[in-house]
This record gives sequence, structure tokens and C-alpha cells, in this order.
Amino acid sequence: MENLTIALRSIMKNKNRNFLTMLGIIIGIASVIAILAVGDGFTQSITKELGKDNASNKVSLSYATNSSDINSTDGFTQGDAALMSDVDGVQSVKLASYDNTRSVKLSNRGNSAKTYLGPVKKSSDGPKNVVKSLLADKNSYNIIISKSIEKDLFKDESAIGKPVQIGDDMFIVQGVSDSGDDYSTNVLVSKGTYKRIFNANSNKDQAKLTIENGKNKKKVSKAVLKKIKANGEFRHEGSYHIDDPTEAMKSFQKVLNSVTYFVALVAGISLLIAGIGVMNVMYITVSERRNEIGIRRAFGATANNIRNQFLTESIVLCVIGGIIGIILGYLAVLVINAFLPFKAVITIYSILISLLVSSAVGLLFGFIPSNKAAKSSLVGLLKEE
Repeated sequence: MENLTIALRSIMKNKNRNFLTMLGIIIGIASVIAILAVGDGFTQSITKELGKDNASNKVSLSYATNSSDINSTDGFTQGDAALMSDVDGVQSVKLASYDNTRSVKLSNRGNSAKTYLGPVKKSSDGPKNVVKSLLADKNSYNIIISKSIEKDLFKDESAIGKPVQIGDDMFIVQGVSDSGDDYSTNVLVSKGTYKRIFNANSNKDQAKLTIENGKNKKKVSKAVLKKIKANGEFRHEGSYHIDDPTEAMKSFQKVLNSVTYFVALVAGISLLIAGIGVMNVMYITVSERRNEIGIRRAFGATANNIRNQFLTESIVLCVIGGIIGIILGYLAVLVINAFLPFKAVITIYSILISLLVSSAVGLLFGFIPSNKAAKSSLVGLLKEE
């Protein structure tokens, strides 16, 4: 406590000089806090999104076809679903498609175009009122097409309110979107219409399994994979794989954390420069207080007492700078959050790391000047006095 009191008194005595010395620590710590907060926030938002369907009793199998035909119906069949349901530990099996787009041919008065069709979403491009009506009316035969399709089918005329034939069904164009190219979803229909007309012909390339409570998910999924590889209806036209979102998330988190820590390390280089500044000011402090050191040694202070006194001052200087840096970093994160699509998060470990680093800088760069003060010759000090 005595060393701490002396350190605080000395720091306050030279406020301007010590503040400039702490400035590097403050900037470095604030930068590290902000970068770690953005990295942690981004990681949490992504893993949360990826983990929505990652329940403890859920597992997915995927099918990859060898065919290059986009309209291939290879995949899981109802027979495959029955086979997987028979495996011990499987509670239920649901077949689904990864991709909700279909390759279709549109025609109007002798003009035709081949493109991709999919169900409308809230984020779909197009007139907002039409998107809203398609979302509400699930059996609607109204559609939204892209400008490129409008030009192919109607040339220089407007497509609004005009019929378009897709397969055996007739649809009415109610909206035209600005986006779209040869590889985009250029035709949007209501979800109910898509499911009723087009989804029946979609290949089911995903099998979502629910595992019974108390069963080993990994063991059951391996048993299902083995059985479907041996007996799957389209086993010779493609391959089956287990989709493990847990492992994918772990790998993704490792990559994101590595990038975040690397950027934080680069920002932390300023702490090294700040540490050199701390060492410099401590050398100045030792030189200015040689008289004090001589008097303390004459009254019985040991070399360790002197070393600890100046080392405490160096650490306190850096810790104060670290605390100010943490506060500024927190304020910076509040500002950054106003511009980010996700929320940057300051975690306890980032605060602890910042305090630990600032203390380490004080200890490391304050040791050599403190040691010099401790090893000063008492005779030499008294001669100077």
C-alpha cells in the first residue's frame, strides 16, 4: 500500500507527462477491445444463425447426384425414408430439398424463355404490394418476373396483367423486378402454388432425422448412413453424406476467432510502442529521483524495496491507461453498433485480457529502469547528494 500511495503521488505530480505516456496504452487497449467486440459479435451472430436447426436430437443426411442435369430427380425417395425409419434409434424422417428453385420454360404468343422459378420471400425483389399479396395468397396464380424475362417474352411491351404459360398452367404477370440474370431466380410464385405445382417434381436431396431421446446421435446416424449406402434407391447415381452442423460451426468459429485474434494482435503492436514510452519515462523518473533513492537507502531501504517501488509505479501507470482504454473501447463499440448489421459484444475475457496485457507491459518495460534504481551504489548516491 505504501508503494501504491507513492506511485499515485508521483504520477499525479507529473500529470501531463504521464498522460502522454499512457496515451499509447489507451489507444492500444481501446483498439483491442473494439476489434475483439466486433469479432465476437460477428461470430455469435453467425453461429446463432447456423445453429438454429442444430438440436441435440437432430441430424441431416444429404444426397449429391452425379448427374449434371438440373432437373434430375435423383435423391431420397419415400422408400429410402422407410428404410431409415427402420434403423434402431430413429424416431422420424423428413425429406426436403436444399434448393427451392426449378428450371422452367415460359411462353407467350410464340415467344419463349428458359429460366429459374422459385417461391416468393419477404426479401424478394419486386413491387412491395405484389410481394405482399403473393405472401398472403398462397394459392395465387399471379407471378413476378424479371425485366430480362419481360423483354424476352413481350419485347418492348409491358408484361403487367398479361398471361404467361409455364408448363400446363397459365399465370398472370402482376409485377416486374429490376434484378435478374441467366443464373438468377427470374420468376416468383406464391409458396402454396410452388409447393403444389413444382415441389412435387423436386429432387429430395436432404433427409432430416429425429433421433429418439437417450440414443447416441453419432452412432445412430452412422448406422443410417451405412444402411442407405447399401440399399438407397439412387445409390448408384450419387453419394450420401452426414451433415454435421456442430462440427461445421466449430470449424467456422476457429477460423473467425483466428482472424479476430490476428487483427487484435496487429492492433496490439501499439502497446509495444507504448511500452517503450513507459520504459523511457521510468528512466527519466529514476534519474530525477536519485536523491530520494539515496535517502531511502541511507535509512535502511533494501534494493528490493527500491525495485518494488518503481515497478509498482510502472504497473499502476499502465493499469490506469488500460482502464481508460477499456472505457473508450466500450464507448467506441456503442458507436460502431449503430452502423453494424449485428451487435458487437464486449466479453469479460476481452476486458481481463486487456487488463492483463496492460499490467504485463508495465511489469516488462518497467523492470529494467526499476532494476537500475535498485542497483545504484549508495556511496555514489550520497556523493551526488
